[in-house]
Amino acid sequence: MKRGRLASALLGTATALFVLIPLGADFFASNPPESQNLDRFYAPPTRVRFVDRQGRFHWRPFVYGARIADPLETVYEEDSEAIHPLYFFTTGYSYRLLGVVPCRVHLVGTQAPGTFYPCGNDELGRDVLARALAGTRTSLLVVLAGVVLYVVLGSAVGIPAGVAGGWLDSLLMRFSEFVLALPALYIILALRALLPPRLSSAQAFLLTTGTIAAVTWPPMARGIRGLIRQLRSAGYVEAARSLGCSTPWIVRRHILPALLPYMLQQTLVAAPVFLLGEVILSFLDVGAGSSGVSLGSMLRNLRDARVLTDFWWNLLPLALVFLVLLYLNLMSTRVMRQAGTRTVL
Repeated sequence: MKRGRLASALLGTATALFVLIPLGADFFASNPPESQNLDRFYAPPTRVRFVDRQGRFHWRPFVYGARIADPLETVYEEDSEAIHPLYFFTTGYSYRLLGVVPCRVHLVGTQAPGTFYPCGNDELGRDVLARALAGTRTSLLVVLAGVVLYVVLGSAVGIPAGVAGGWLDSLLMRFSEFVLALPALYIILALRALLPPRLSSAQAFLLTTGTIAAVTWPPMARGIRGLIRQLRSAGYVEAARSLGCSTPWIVRRHILPALLPYMLQQTLVAAPVFLLGEVILSFLDVGAGSSGVSLGSMLRNLRDARVLTDFWWNLLPLALVFLVLLYLNLMSTRVMRQAGTRTVL
């Protein structure tokens, strides 16, 4: 019992973090995700200090400025003459909180912009933490929009096939088998080649979610169709039909509520597929990251072997992908286990 409560508390905390951090990505970031600082290309994470070089203790944490000592080897040294105190809930660059409310408040920062990079800089001197938070927001939005479209497409095919049966059922199921046999990645690459070279953020977002959902809906549709065929012979459905209830009424009042647990489970199972799809497409520069910041677009830096060895802080997006996938899999496992327990009871 205690382990179950602990697991529920951890998953609840993780859920809150995965919702709040992406929505408030700009609040937690100290620098704009697209702001470049070429004087700090591949600079290491900024060290937060309480004791200065003279051994004096400071109640307010601070950071030193940084200057490059060896541009060829990309070696930086701290400038002990430039002390920048850290302030909480400080004023910084403008953004929209939750995408709606104009705001300039940030969790932590300095009064000198471009001096505090808690997770270092990338090859263009951009803030790795700010870009990772913005990329997580983009990737999770793709997952959310994608699974909604996944459910809509699967239901639009599976429900008519299961309810109507006959030639319509055969036609829709053969179509789903055709989609399953398609090489999804090649179709997406071909579709991207037909579109303009540069897409807006909204167009790239719609392309990513739409193409992934368009090739992943068959399992949802086939599962819904199979469940409806079982439910058609259930006692309460037969009773409703014998009382003269219409088919739409039976579907709305009896069949759809019975399908909701299965649809929720399939949605959670499909969520990691959308995340990996977005990361792969953005890594190939054909997804949402082609016109904005995403975890996949940030992982392009890993093609340089030196990034893996010398500039390890650029692995943060990879760690976030792993954590999000782990969270989604744990959530799907827990929901499926609870659904199985309710079925047994």
